[in-house]
Amino acid sequence: MKELLNGNPELLITVVGIGGCGCNTVNMLHENNLSGQVNLVAVNTDLAALNSINVENKILIGENLTKGYGAGSDPVVGYQAALESEAMLRSAIIDSDIVIITAGFGGGTGTGASPLLAKIARELNINCLAIVTLPFESEGQLRMDYALQGIADIKEPIHAYITLSNDLLLAGLGESVGLFSAFNQSNEVLKNLLIALVQMLNETGYVNVDKNDFSTILSFEGESILGVGKANSEEQAFDALDQALNNPLVSIANIDSAQGIIFQLFCKSEPKLSTYNGLIEHIRAKVKNKSVLIVPGVTLDSNLSCEIEILIIGSGISSKSSPPIHQNDAIEVAGQELSRQKSMPTEPEYIDDELSFINQGESLTDIPAITRKLMAINRD
Repeated sequence: MKELLNGNPELLITVVGIGGCGCNTVNMLHENNLSGQVNLVAVNTDLAALNSINVENKILIGENLTKGYGAGSDPVVGYQAALESEAMLRSAIIDSDIVIITAGFGGGTGTGASPLLAKIARELNINCLAIVTLPFESEGQLRMDYALQGIADIKEPIHAYITLSNDLLLAGLGESVGLFSAFNQSNEVLKNLLIALVQMLNETGYVNVDKNDFSTILSFEGESILGVGKANSEEQAFDALDQALNNPLVSIANIDSAQGIIFQLFCKSEPKLSTYNGLIEHIRAKVKNKSVLIVPGVTLDSNLSCEIEILIIGSGISSKSSPPIHQNDAIEVAGQELSRQKSMPTEPEYIDDELSFINQGESLTDIPAITRKLMAINRD
C-alpha cells in the first residue's frame, strides 16, 4: 500500500524534444531534475546542437542525408531524416505508456519529423500528446505556413495537440521585454506545464487521475489546452484557476467547446470541500458543452513551492470555433493545398539531387502535406 501511495513506478512517460526548440526544452527539464521521473529523449539533425544537450538519450536522425549539419529550415529534409532513422525513433518510445512530443514548428527538423514520430506512436498504440510552438509573426509568412501545415500533418496521427504562440507571449510580456527574458519566460511556462503533468501521472493522489483517465481524455481527439496556475493561499485558489484557464501562450484553443477536461489540484495542506467543489463548478460554468466529462484529481504535496497549484487539460476542442490569430492568409494557403492533394500524381517525385526520390513503395498519401507541397514547388 505504501508503494501505491508513493507513486506508480510502472508508468513510463517519454518526453521527446525534436529540433532545436524541442531539444532545448528537454534539456531544461533535465536541468530541473525531471529525468528521474520521465524518459527524456533529444532528437535532432544537427550534431553540434545535439552535443550541447545534457540529456542522456540523444538521437541524430538523417545522418546519411544531412551529414549532421541540420535540416536547413526545410521540413522536407526533417521528414526524410526521420524516415531514414525511423527504427531508432521507434526503439526510443516502444516501451512507453505515454509519449509527449515537444517541438518548435516553422523550421525543418521539428516540423518535418514530429508527424512521423506521432504516427509511430499511433502504430504502437501509445497515447501521444504534442506541444508545439508557433513562430513569431516577424519570422515571415513562409515559416508560419510551414508551422500551420505541420499542425495539419500531425493532427491525424496524434491523439491530442497543443499549440503555443510566441506572438501571444510578446503581447503578454510587453515590447520592452528582453529577447532572452522572453524565451526564458516561454521555457518557464512550458516547464511548469510538463512538470505538473508528469507529477499528476506519476504520483497517486487522494483523488487520483491515472493513466486510464488520461487516455480517456485524450480519446476526445482534436485541439487541446494545457494550463497551470499557482496561488499562495487557498483564498486565491480561483485566481490560480483563472491563470490555468488563460494560459498566455495558448493561441488557438478555447475551453468553451471541450469534450473532456482534467482538473488537477495540488495542495500543501488539506483544502476545504467548498473550495474543491467551487473550482469544479467554476470550470463547468465556463464550458458551453454541458455533457463535458470532467475528471478531477487532488494531490497533497508538502514540498510544493506555493499553497495551491492547478493543472487544467482540455481536449476534443473544435478548432472551427477558435481560428488562429494573425494567420488568415496561411489558413487559406493550407486549405488550398489540402484540396489540391486529391489531384496530385501518385508516382514518386524528385525533390532535389541531395534527397534523391521518395521510396517507390510509399504511397504519396503517406507523405506529410508540407513535403508534397515543397516537392511541387521544387518541380516548378
